[in-house]
Amino acid sequence: MPNDTTPATVVILAQIDATITADGFETLAESVRSTDAAVTWVADGDTLKRLSRLTPDQSWALVLDGTETDSRQRLRQHLISLRRTAVDGVVVADRGTIAQRDLLVAEGIRTAVVDRFDDVTRGSRRPAPEGWACRSVVWGLWEVESTPTRAGSVLGRWLPWIGGPAAGSLTVVTVSQAGAGILATADRLTRVIAAHRAGRHPKRFARLGDLPSLLGSGGQVHGGSVLRAA
Repeated sequence: MPNDTTPATVVILAQIDATITADGFETLAESVRSTDAAVTWVADGDTLKRLSRLTPDQSWALVLDGTETDSRQRLRQHLISLRRTAVDGVVVADRGTIAQRDLLVAEGIRTAVVDRFDDVTRGSRRPAPEGWACRSVVWGLWEVESTPTRAGSVLGRWLPWIGGPAAGSLTVVTVSQAGAGILATADRLTRVIAAHRAGRHPKRFARLGDLPSLLGSGGQVHGGSVLRAA
């Protein structure tokens, strides 16, 4: 059972617009480097391929909309087009669900972030750490539920609870560019990171690609991880 010294794990998903330029992205990446926190960038396939080739040191996730997750053929073609691109996971947008889990596993995708779990009744094949909203209904794929923010709270835009994440918890929060300027988005990202560092419990920032290893080890850190402690 988590105690006050068990670090909270924080995954920041930074969703960027397709219109972002290479220079604009480098400005965002530099703002994150200055915080020494891990961030996973979320983009559509074309944007991901364009920018990930310029920044091989970054963590990337593919955003999938409902039209891609509903069609087996469309999803397969989409994933095949990204075979030469390093992808740490997928993010299913707009409360969509994953009907074709086997395709994700076949293409080496091990983590999928969803707004909500669907009504698949099979139990999780592997146990997740206590309090982590994760499940594995298909061997080889972890589904992770994003953390809701507190409605009506000023801090709710950045932090789902006041005082920082609870000891031993998992927080998966999305920061969207959503048409905002580069400097405004960079400021929002640094504020989110600072807010999640708040509180008396220790924190660690993880990339989306770290979660399968953490989940398989019951949330414990192993040597060689890219996790960054706050």
